[in-house]
Order: sequence, then C-alpha cells, then structure tokens
Amino acid sequence: MSARQPGDSETIYFVLRHKAREIAARLPTPDFYGAHAAEVTLARDGLETHPLLNALVRLVAEQVENDFGHGLSHAHKVAVDAGALILVESRLVGLTESESRHRQIIAQAAGLLHDMCRRERHHATAGARNAERVLRRLKRPALEIEAVCYAIANHEAFQRILAPPSALADMVASCLYDADKFRWGPDNFTDTLWDMVASFNPPLSVFVERYPGGMQKLEEIKTTFRSLTGRRFGPQMINFGIEIGRELMTIIRTEFTHLL
Repeated sequence: MSARQPGDSETIYFVLRHKAREIAARLPTPDFYGAHAAEVTLARDGLETHPLLNALVRLVAEQVENDFGHGLSHAHKVAVDAGALILVESRLVGLTESESRHRQIIAQAAGLLHDMCRRERHHATAGARNAERVLRRLKRPALEIEAVCYAIANHEAFQRILAPPSALADMVASCLYDADKFRWGPDNFTDTLWDMVASFNPPLSVFVERYPGGMQKLEEIKTTFRSLTGRRFGPQMINFGIEIGRELMTIIRTEFTHLL
C-alpha cells in the first residue's frame, strides 16, 4: 500500500481537525460549566454511581456505534449536561433536593438513550420506542418512561414539538434538547464534523461548498433553546462554535486555496 500523499483528503482533514482543536483550546470554558460546576459534578457522579444509569451506560457502550459523532462519548456528554440543566431548572421552580435529584436521573437516562436508533430514518421516534422497551425491561415507573420517551421523540432541531403529557416530561424534554444542542458549539468542530467527514470523505471543494449552509444552521439553532438555563447559556456555546468555524474557514481559504 502506498503512503498517503500530502494533498490527499484524509491528510487534509486530519490537519484541519488538529487546527480546529487548537482554536477551540484557545477559547474560554463556556460560562455554563463555571456557573453550574456543582450541578455538573453531581450529574457526572450520577453516571458513575446510580444503578439505572450504570446499566444504561453499559447498554449504550455495547450497542451504539459512533455514527457521525453520536456514539458513547456524545451520549455521555448529553447525559451529564441534561442532568446538570434539570437540577438547575428544578430548583428554579422550587422543587426539593430529593425531587430535583430524581429528575436528574430521569433526564440523564434520556440523554444516554436519545441516539440509540441514530441510523434509522426517523431516529427520534424510533429511539423513543426503543427507550420504552429498555425502561420497561428495567421496571421503571410509567411516569418516568413517559417523560423519557416524550423527550427523545422531541429532541430533533427544527421540528414541530408535540404537546407534553406532563410537567415532568416537558422539563426533561427541554433539558435533553438543550444538552444535545450544546454539542453544536465547540464539540461540532472538535469532534462531530470530522466524524461525518470520515464517513463520507468528500473532496475539499465539496466540503467548502457545503460549509456556509452548516454555519447558517448554527446561527439558527441559537434561538431554539427551550429551558431558561439553556436560553441563558446555550447561545454562547454556539457562538464559540461559530468562532471556531469562521477561523477554520479562513485557514482553508489561505492555506489550502490551491486545492479548491
């Protein structure tokens, strides 16, 4: 097998991923993780110590492929942030610590399960059905299952949101959605984009042609955050992603212009 040439697409995307990560490393930590560090720590601890979440982590690790950057690492990040978000939101509406922690576990279960059916055409609907089967098998209460399934069915961007069956389902869904869309910030350029590129390996000219459409989606997603906490912190995360994206395109236009 011949060695890869400096101009081949795999090498170019390897270089661009490295540059994107360098740009991301220069940015400050998003404010959410400073303002709510305690809640993030509790959510991380929950993934390690709660029996339900332990079982779901094992399930995801066994069954989910890294489909366009939506594998175990993505599920773990979404579960942590969904748990942290719902702790904050629960306290904002005056729930007790016990009630807040209970909702944390439900939101984290939704985070772990939300992309289990990513490869299916209507993955949110299929994911909700799969979550119901999994949680019934684990003998979870009906209200929990209803909330998780509603959240997963309604976690896609730019889709009509169905009416929630309960206040619990509404809060879980909002926190799952926001945690998932937090990933459209720096994570989009440090990981997700390159997993997609690895799957399709498009010529750089095609990558550049489609780039403005992707950047426009980032602008649009900023207005869709659902929880009070998500609306407060989510736009900054997306702006960080946009900043990385713009600088990366400048690099492409200056250092790789001969390939366009």
